[in-house]
Amino acid sequence: MKLKDYSMRIRKNIAVLLHIIFLTLAVGGISVMYLTGQIGSGLSWVFRYDYEDSPQFARQFQEDLDHIFNYVAYRDVFETDGALDLSKEMVSVSNGDGPEVIYTLEELLRYAKGQGFYLNDQFEVINDLFIYDNASTSKNQRVNWRAYNPHPVLTEPGDEYASLLDLAKEVLDCLSEYYTVTYRLMSSPTNLYFTVIYSNDGEIQSLYSNAGGMTADQMRELGQYCILSSDSVFIDSNLKQIPKNAAASMEQNNINEAESYYLAAAVDTSYLADDVYANQAANNRMLLERYIEGFVSLVFGILGCLVTLYYLILTSGYKTSARTAPYLHSFDTITTESCVALTAICTMFALFLGEKIGYKLIHLVLKETSWEFAERMMRAVIIYSCCMIGAFSLLRRYKSRTLWENSLLHQFKNHLQEYFSERTFSHRLACLYSAFAAAQVILLGLAGVTYGLRHYSAAKYIGAALIVILLLFDYQVFRWLFLTARQKDRIAEAIEMIASGDTAYQMALDGLSGKELEMGRLINSIGTGLEYALQEQVKSERLKADLITNVSHDIKTPLTSIINYVDLLKRENLPGERAREYLNVLDQKSQRLKNLTEDLVEASKASSGNVKLEMATLDLVAMIWQTNGEFEEKFSTRNLELVASLPSESILIKADGRHLWRVLENVYNNAFKYAMEHSRVYTEVCREENRVYFTIKNMSESPLNVQGSDLTERFVRGDVSRTTEGSGLGLSIAQSLTKLQEGSFEILTDGDLFKVRIGFEVKE
Repeated sequence: MKLKDYSMRIRKNIAVLLHIIFLTLAVGGISVMYLTGQIGSGLSWVFRYDYEDSPQFARQFQEDLDHIFNYVAYRDVFETDGALDLSKEMVSVSNGDGPEVIYTLEELLRYAKGQGFYLNDQFEVINDLFIYDNASTSKNQRVNWRAYNPHPVLTEPGDEYASLLDLAKEVLDCLSEYYTVTYRLMSSPTNLYFTVIYSNDGEIQSLYSNAGGMTADQMRELGQYCILSSDSVFIDSNLKQIPKNAAASMEQNNINEAESYYLAAAVDTSYLADDVYANQAANNRMLLERYIEGFVSLVFGILGCLVTLYYLILTSGYKTSARTAPYLHSFDTITTESCVALTAICTMFALFLGEKIGYKLIHLVLKETSWEFAERMMRAVIIYSCCMIGAFSLLRRYKSRTLWENSLLHQFKNHLQEYFSERTFSHRLACLYSAFAAAQVILLGLAGVTYGLRHYSAAKYIGAALIVILLLFDYQVFRWLFLTARQKDRIAEAIEMIASGDTAYQMALDGLSGKELEMGRLINSIGTGLEYALQEQVKSERLKADLITNVSHDIKTPLTSIINYVDLLKRENLPGERAREYLNVLDQKSQRLKNLTEDLVEASKASSGNVKLEMATLDLVAMIWQTNGEFEEKFSTRNLELVASLPSESILIKADGRHLWRVLENVYNNAFKYAMEHSRVYTEVCREENRVYFTIKNMSESPLNVQGSDLTERFVRGDVSRTTEGSGLGLSIAQSLTKLQEGSFEILTDGDLFKVRIGFEVKE
């Protein structure tokens, strides 16, 4: 292999490696953004730099405020003189008609512990046993009152009964709320400060606070705050989300019916204390940094993938940088449909291996919350990789022009066209209409079935898809019929062009297919054949004319000498009657040969159009009168009577006077030579709309055994015995000269009646 081939292969391998690296960057960036970002917030949270404006802060503040309200509700229930009192009475119950039994906090805690319930170091209720006897779970205790819930809401008749275990668990739950606030917000350093006051006439009845006498202004200076007073219907807060049910909770905890209340809660945003707010703020900053890093990695990965993919698309299939003669791998030589199917099979097999092996590896190295996302990313990478292999194979086929030619559809189309090209149009139409009708029935039937099942949502979508497919199918059929009609129009146009005389016309075959393509080729062959035959005929006529002209010219010189010498011999007055008779015969035959030579030259010029015309306006009636006068004496030598039927007014035509006279002379001479003696020769001029016709007719002396159109051919004579001196060129010359002057020349025969009809357009 040449060095430049190695260079190209190395560059492509480097591009593939870089593409994999950039793809890894993109996947890693997506993973970091997904796992560290706030799902559903998009990129907007990146520009929200403050943790205090985040939903996480709002949730934590709302949760702590709920804990504070619970602390307000339970502190006086559990404490005496600021300390936890285990002797505090919690509930009063009665069993049937038995006496009232009051349980203290210590008794309920000991009972709950005996049942396996206790509080852990996070003040959460934990159960170790999960096995209870019927006595502990039986709701046979009628609850008279609860200290921690003085006004219970009873919705069912059995709500006033409860088991002792349920009451113990309720006390544990309340104690959990009490300890949570006591430990997190009262005993430990915290960034959340609160004050809850209930008062009458300015005298404080109840005070709950860890703020140490902070004023409202001092609370506002901490950062994020919420101040609520019964004296105002508005909440004074700079929080992005106002806490819910704050006023309602203050009213519910006002068990002493105080006239006014006051709530102030604030978070120190300098986060001097190491608590949940400080940890969440630091974690938020860290997640933001990771999210930005993931976004940058994603952008660079996508850009790198696009650049390397573009380079690989340009160079795929080429061995050198010249990018000529694309080559195919062995995988690229199979049919296009097989390539697509094999790509799909490999993709499914790779997904199967990923599910059986890759998922297990993911479960080993990642935590459970990330499994679903990691599995989706693995499936996406597998599908992308397998599809890229198939796509580049299709790209190489496209560059080498084998994508369509090497497909099963193309082969089927060729077989179908070959089949229909050998069939008649009616057979093709019947087959195609049958296929169209069958497709219509099937699609409409399926649409009808989906309409019957329209109460299923999937059936609606399938029905809509079938309607769309039906419309697309009808459009494609119409388009095919339209294109076929256009092909037939082009064929008809080609036939019309050739029929009008343009034998050199060649129709374009692009866009033709099937039988129309074959017909187009045949029509072009017909045009080519006609053009060739016409050219050969023209060439033959030209050669014939040249031959006649050259022979006539060669004959003319010795003929002139013969005529001159005959004339000289006649002047010598040779003795002997027989000698003078020979000279007369020689003179007649030489003159006839001279006339024949001149007729040949003139016929050649007239048929080839090599005649100079001087068109002018002439009076046809006057010209006929003049011709009749000149030939009347000549006709009388054969006892022919000239009968004229001419109009009295002049009729003007446009013609060449000299050549028109030659036309009239030839037809009159023809009548003189071939008319029956002692008969009449009729001449007539009549006008029909914008044309004028001159007609001369006579009875032929010899039987007319040829058609009128044949008499205009050269050397054809009505006298088949050839007893007259005619050359057979007069009528041919007359016809050619008439057509050169844009006139019409017709010969009509009816038995022995011979008629010549010459027409010209009237010049007004």
